[in-house]
Amino acid sequence: MSEEFQPVRMKGSMGTYLKQSFIVMRNEVVKFLHGKKLLLFTILIAIVLMLITFLPYALGESLPTDSMQLASIYVMFVPTIILLFATLFSSTSLVSEFEERTALILFTRPVKKSSILLGKLIASLAMGVLFIGAYYAIICIVSMTVAGGIDGSLVTSFGLALLYLFCMTGIALAISSLMKKGSTAAILTFVMSLLIFQIISSVLSGYDIANWWLPNEASNSIMTVFDPLSSFYGAVDITRAAEVLGAWGIITTLVSYFVFRRRDF
Repeated sequence: MSEEFQPVRMKGSMGTYLKQSFIVMRNEVVKFLHGKKLLLFTILIAIVLMLITFLPYALGESLPTDSMQLASIYVMFVPTIILLFATLFSSTSLVSEFEERTALILFTRPVKKSSILLGKLIASLAMGVLFIGAYYAIICIVSMTVAGGIDGSLVTSFGLALLYLFCMTGIALAISSLMKKGSTAAILTFVMSLLIFQIISSVLSGYDIANWWLPNEASNSIMTVFDPLSSFYGAVDITRAAEVLGAWGIITTLVSYFVFRRRDF
C-alpha cells in the first residue's frame, strides 16, 4: 500500500469506538436487507418449514402429537440452516471490503479495523438471531397448535443454536479475513463445516480418538437435548458442547481480528 493510503489511527474514547462499530453494523445490516441473498435465504427457510409441516399430511400421515418429538423434527434442520446463513452472509463480510475496493476508502479514514470487525460481527449475529428466533417461534406456534404445549427442552436447544451461530460466524469471519474472493470464502466455509470437519471427526472416531471438541460434533447437542441418549447422534454432554461452541466462536473471532488488522488493501 502506498503511503497516501496508509490507515489513520484514532485514539478516541470507548464511546467513539462503539459509535464506529454501530455505524459499520448499521451499514452492514442495510446491505443485507438490500441484497438478494436475504430473499433467497428467507425463501429457503419458508420451504423447509412448509415441507416439515405439510408434507406428512400430504402423504396421509400427521405430525406427532408429542411436543418433544414434534420439536425434534423441526430442530433437526437448525444446524444446516445456521451453516447456510454463515455461508451466505458472514463468509463474505470481511473479504467484501477488499473485493469491492471499499477498503481503499475505509482504511484511510480514522476508523479502527477492530471497529469494522466488531460491527460486522454484531450485524451477522443480529441477523442470524432474528432468523433463528423466528424459526423457533414458528416451532412453538406449531407445537401449541398440534401438541397442545411446548417442550421445555426447546429453550435449551435455542440457546445452543445461538452458540452454534456464534461458532459458525467466527469460523466464517476467520476464513473471510484470509480470502481474496467472496465466492472462495463462501465455498470454503460451506465445505469446511459440511465436509472437512466431518472427515476429521470420522477419522478420529475410527481410531478411538476423542472428537467432541469439533464444532460439528458439539452442534449435535442442538438435537440431542431432546433425547440425551439418542442412538443416531450418540450421547452428547450438553454443557461441554456449549463450552466447545463458545470456545470456537471466541477463538475464531480473535483469529479474524489479528489477521484482518494486519491485512492491507
